[in-house]
Amino acid sequence: MSNNPFATTSNQEIQPSSRFNYADWRERFILTILQIGCVFAIPMIVLSFPTASISDRILFIGSYIGLAAITVLPSPYLVRVYALLFTLFAVGVNAILSWGPWADGNIFLLACVLLSALLLDRRTDVILLSVSVVFTTLISIFQQTGVYRFSGTAVPLTVPADWLTYCANFIIVGIVLVAAIGQFKAAFARVIEAMQSAFDALTAERVQLEGKVQARTEDLEFRMSQLRKASTITKIMAEMQNISELLDSVTKLTSEKFDYYHVGLYILDENKKIAFLQSASSITGKQMIGHGIRVEFDKRNPISLAARQNHHVISSDSEGINFLRDTNFPSTRSRMALPLAVRGNILGVLDMHSDRAQVFNNQDAEILQTLADLVAISFDNARLMNETRSLLSQLEINTSIQTERTWKKLTSRQKPAYQYTPAGVRPVFSTSKRENNGEGLQVPLVLHGQRVGMVKLKRKGESASWSERERILVEKIADQIALALENSRLVDEAQKGALRDQMIANVSTHVRETLDIEAVVRTAATELRRAFDLKEAEILIGAPQTDMIQKGTFS
Repeated sequence: MSNNPFATTSNQEIQPSSRFNYADWRERFILTILQIGCVFAIPMIVLSFPTASISDRILFIGSYIGLAAITVLPSPYLVRVYALLFTLFAVGVNAILSWGPWADGNIFLLACVLLSALLLDRRTDVILLSVSVVFTTLISIFQQTGVYRFSGTAVPLTVPADWLTYCANFIIVGIVLVAAIGQFKAAFARVIEAMQSAFDALTAERVQLEGKVQARTEDLEFRMSQLRKASTITKIMAEMQNISELLDSVTKLTSEKFDYYHVGLYILDENKKIAFLQSASSITGKQMIGHGIRVEFDKRNPISLAARQNHHVISSDSEGINFLRDTNFPSTRSRMALPLAVRGNILGVLDMHSDRAQVFNNQDAEILQTLADLVAISFDNARLMNETRSLLSQLEINTSIQTERTWKKLTSRQKPAYQYTPAGVRPVFSTSKRENNGEGLQVPLVLHGQRVGMVKLKRKGESASWSERERILVEKIADQIALALENSRLVDEAQKGALRDQMIANVSTHVRETLDIEAVVRTAATELRRAFDLKEAEILIGAPQTDMIQKGTFS
């Protein structure tokens, strides 16, 4: 496993590691010890210089120069460690050789053992401790037997008890230090291992979470892309009012935007029994336009299930024998059928084919179902608008025909024209010759697309030309005249209708004043004669073949 916990599978820049590195720590530790030793060694050398011998001075100065060199200059870790240990061991040995148990040689030897336990692997500290004990024991034996004499001046006399105490203290302290450092290093190693394991687990979990976040981000981006595509299609559909263009655009854009090799749109008949293919995006599908599919209870047919259940149906070739293969589209590996419904009414089915396995899922169905609902609404709106236009066209035609009939009947009973002259306004009874002379400005009176009259204008003098502005003004006046004539006709019809209703009400009122049949007949004949100003009114009651007929006559 890599030591870099921030490493990822992407090509991003690798960040520095936050894992604890024991080797790096030892490098920094030995460098710090050497720097501290170089600083404090100067006053120690200066203080010991007056009483030190020439060999001691050479040893001190040489050791300091060596330590300073490996501290300042780039050096390997083991070179620095062994140089420091050798210096401490040499100083400690020199102190024992010069002063015996009365100097601080044991301190340097114990420092050498301690640092070797911290900076080097196990066994090195034990070896240094053993070597120091053997060396001290040999010096004590040689000094007590007279084989060796101390080189220091005025060294106190020593007895075996002094050396025994010195060696015992050194051995006890050394063993305690070695054991303690060993336990510390073991515990420290376990802690570091536990920390590294926990850190590796956190790193693995973080990488896993990053993968999940990345996957979720990619999924969200894909869903947003689908929503943008669906929004684009709906915007284009909203601008269309022709049903054929609308259906063709839906299949074509859905196939292009979502990368489906075939998209078909089926519309159900009035009985919801047969679905007819009305539009398709593929060449094969276009050749099948007009073909019908019977909507039956078939668990394998997505179109039938979507139309009957009003719910999306997803199928894939991974289902095995349950997957319904369409011989017209052999490349289909995934298929989804979406119902086109408006206010619970199923209008048709949107059928989508893909040549990739397991392309569709429920999230895709939710997004595409929204598109299908908008398609159904657009289709229904376009259908209603076409029906409305057809009804308006029929209404305009009927109104135009009724207007023509009404004004023909009206003008047949009244004076056809009026003319303004210097002598005043007079009726014109014959207009055939005046209509064809072509003099002056002639503007038709038009109501509901039907010509109901004509406005003829003639200038005074010789100038007979009319400007376009004047012609437009006259046309607007003619439109107002036509509307005024129509309003006048409607008011006249309304008044006549009111008079008729009043007459009927009056007759009904007088007839209902009595319950006697003879009186009713007599009253009805009287009221009819009065209402229509008749010479005679007669009412007969009874079948024609009956001899006895009641008759009410008023003359």
